[in-house]
Amino acid sequence: MSEHVPSAPSRRAFLRLGAAFSAGLAGCASTGDDEASPADEQRWSGGPPTAEENLEVWRAGAGDPYEAKAPGVCSLPGPNKKTRFPDPDKYKDVERIHGMCQLCSTVCGITGIVKDGRIIKVEGNPNDPNSRGKLCARGQSALNHQYHPERLLFPLKRVGKRGEGKWKRITWDEALDEVAGKLRGVQESGRLEEFAFHQGRSRTKDAVANFLRAFGTNTHLNHRGLCSAARRAANLTYLFESDWDLGDYERSKYILNFGSNMFEAHQGHIAGAQRVQRGRFLNGAKLVTFDVRMSNTAGNSDEFFMPSPGTDGAVALGMAHTILFEGLYDEEFLNKWTNVTVEDLKEEMKDYTPAWAESVSTVPAVDIARVAREFAAAAPAATTMCNRGSSAHVNGYWNDRAIILLNALVGSVGQKGGFNWMWTGGYDKKRFAPPKGPSKPKTPSILADPPEFALTNVWNTMKVGEIVYWYLKTKRAKIQVYMTYNLDSPLTWPETDVTRSVMLDEEAINYHVCINPFFNETASMADLVLPWATYMERWDVDARGAYNLKPYLSMRRPMVEPLGEARDVRDIFPDIARRVGGEMAEKYPSQPTPEYMEEWVKEVPFDSSEDASPMAMLERVGAFEDPDEAPFFAPFERPLGEKDLEGAELDPETGIWTKDGKGIGIQQDGRAVRGFRTPSRKMEIYSEFVARTGRNEDTSELTALANSKGKNRPGYHEGNEYDIHPWPKFSPIDEHQDMRDDQLVMTSFKWNVHNHGRTANLKWCSEIVHSNPAWIHPDTAKRMGLEDGDFVELTGHRSLYLAKLTPGLGLGSGELEKKLRIPVWITPAVHPKALAISNSLGHWEYTNIARAERGNDGLGDRAEGMDTNGYRDPDWERNMWWQDDSGGDPGKWVKNRGNGWAQNTVLPIAADPISGQQAFHSTVVNVRKVT
Repeated sequence: MSEHVPSAPSRRAFLRLGAAFSAGLAGCASTGDDEASPADEQRWSGGPPTAEENLEVWRAGAGDPYEAKAPGVCSLPGPNKKTRFPDPDKYKDVERIHGMCQLCSTVCGITGIVKDGRIIKVEGNPNDPNSRGKLCARGQSALNHQYHPERLLFPLKRVGKRGEGKWKRITWDEALDEVAGKLRGVQESGRLEEFAFHQGRSRTKDAVANFLRAFGTNTHLNHRGLCSAARRAANLTYLFESDWDLGDYERSKYILNFGSNMFEAHQGHIAGAQRVQRGRFLNGAKLVTFDVRMSNTAGNSDEFFMPSPGTDGAVALGMAHTILFEGLYDEEFLNKWTNVTVEDLKEEMKDYTPAWAESVSTVPAVDIARVAREFAAAAPAATTMCNRGSSAHVNGYWNDRAIILLNALVGSVGQKGGFNWMWTGGYDKKRFAPPKGPSKPKTPSILADPPEFALTNVWNTMKVGEIVYWYLKTKRAKIQVYMTYNLDSPLTWPETDVTRSVMLDEEAINYHVCINPFFNETASMADLVLPWATYMERWDVDARGAYNLKPYLSMRRPMVEPLGEARDVRDIFPDIARRVGGEMAEKYPSQPTPEYMEEWVKEVPFDSSEDASPMAMLERVGAFEDPDEAPFFAPFERPLGEKDLEGAELDPETGIWTKDGKGIGIQQDGRAVRGFRTPSRKMEIYSEFVARTGRNEDTSELTALANSKGKNRPGYHEGNEYDIHPWPKFSPIDEHQDMRDDQLVMTSFKWNVHNHGRTANLKWCSEIVHSNPAWIHPDTAKRMGLEDGDFVELTGHRSLYLAKLTPGLGLGSGELEKKLRIPVWITPAVHPKALAISNSLGHWEYTNIARAERGNDGLGDRAEGMDTNGYRDPDWERNMWWQDDSGGDPGKWVKNRGNGWAQNTVLPIAADPISGQQAFHSTVVNVRKVT
């Protein structure tokens, strides 16, 4: 199916979202000036108008929000728009303090405008070389996060049954003494691995590592498997040294996008999106998108195609066939810098014709071939771009290997405008390393490195977070002390009933302490809740994937003192370590945080005529990028120096240079150069490493030649072997074949105003998007007898594809017990075989804003951890117009009302055994109309 020109309603809906993205914050949200002016109060002589009264006025003028073309997106301006502008003296006598946002993974540079000890505005920091002063709607909503009436400010201790909702406020001394006592109990048991630390989005990696290493546990869990494991594993297969590709979009002529929603939700999307648009409008680049749903990115592309779910790799292989068999490839690059021959490639790709790709994907063969020709013609200034749309499938690793192959075929790898990467994930950790902490313990952890997953931890420690609760449920592991940090797994993890049942089970998890700035779903199932400082109240050195292709460094510093008794983990961890005592107290760094930060950045260059120190320079500008460092283009061509070659040996057969048994480079055209940091010192289209790793064989010889990353799987992985094909291939999804008429493939997505689970509490963002009905194609709706707004009942299925590969997990392939009732939105902006649901909504905790309830009544004992009187928000109490009063009755539900539906109720645990990637886009669901 091809959608070159979206239909008018869909185009309008997506342009509306595009306006929100461009402006940073759509105009239907409140201005932030919450206090009523005297003129307002006089006009409200009988009291301020109710939300219903405002709606009636709005309907008479600006239109009905219930008729919005996109579900859950209000028309602009909203019914309760403000007409009063800020006082002209508002920004006089203010202080500007630089920091970094943390409301998504992009970590843009920000500047807080502070007046009288209060942040009154947050904007982008133009000195940040990655985000360049731009900030999205989430970042603009920082004040909603900082001064939320329901922010946790005091420690809470459970006093009833776990999950019963009974709490009391306690002191920090009482809280930390209790945690320390529980940790000493783990030490006394001798099973250090039963202290598990589970983080969501963490940007304080050094402090977390020091804390866990000082204790002696390696059960450090994360959410990488739910995020980007397959994409990272595919990149590592080709490159070894890097798991993250960074297209040079700004200089590109052709951007081939598979499933990346760069304009809304890609990791690094603010930095990437502006470079994509600059490439298009200043350099003439063409953007072609393949996605099962018309995202904001797809709707704003030059061309847009809808492949069938999970078939991105088939489309890419069809393009590869065209490039190879029409002689459009870069023969010099393939022969010189890949470890395969053109003849071998043709043999592997011979069956992947465009016609075959059309039969699999529904994308017309003529378009597959044409786009391949255009891509090759634009090279080397041509690059692919992909993300969860292609990788978050049970076959996602194979999809992304096929996509990356296209760059090698046309020789755009490492070139200006082409496919690039960085040797570091952000800042230069060799040059600007944090102060040295404890060494890593050798304690094994089955939760951190489960044996069923072959490539998950052999390069980087990606882990498989989505399998943790299943392991605990099936008693393959146990946790004595569970510390969660910025995590909301009951909402964001697959199979919410499994997660909730395990978190409430005191045999599986003996004790749970939650560290979070808000009382979210995770906190509701804890024994102790500690109020964490926001990113505007704490310190970090940070950076993200560098789109300038050279390392940079930014500093997050407190803009204001923490509210209430909130504390950062940099203060919490040493206090716990001291109370635990013994070796932990000795090993954990006890340096005050400002001094620790000063030591961390002491080697950052600075101009002494402007600043007294690196800290002073970073305080003034917020970020550092070395102007003398060259971008990381074609690193494989960089020559080895005399010092590199001292004592080195050249293998005459392979041309590889080694020193002390480790690879350092390769001989090319009579020159000793760095090469790729892979076993062959070339880009590895054919990977002997992944084939051997799948079979649990020794790979030490290969990793020594790569001399970058890679290791053997541990011995306890024996018995979990896989046949991982060394070549890129397509791997069809079993359960997608021969589906019944009442079945669709459920996919998920994020709006530009939300991340997965941490933004529904932001009133400005939630007013824009607060409802998430299921998108369904008109042809599909007609077949199923559905009309817009009808409710359907969804039943998810576990994956047959995965059940065949990992029978030992015991997940099976049957239906899930839980059902989800949700309304449908009929739109041509989704593939007829698919059903799409936004995954950011449906909270049952995480503040009344996230639950779409007016005011802050009904908080119960948890209110003891808040200051709801000191931080009241009259604007929210007055203007929460989208509260759902239907009581769950589909017949009474009004469109564009409520807090949405939790998609993960019917999303199964589906971890790809190659990479550990959770398949968010592959689930087959039964669809039944609710009558």
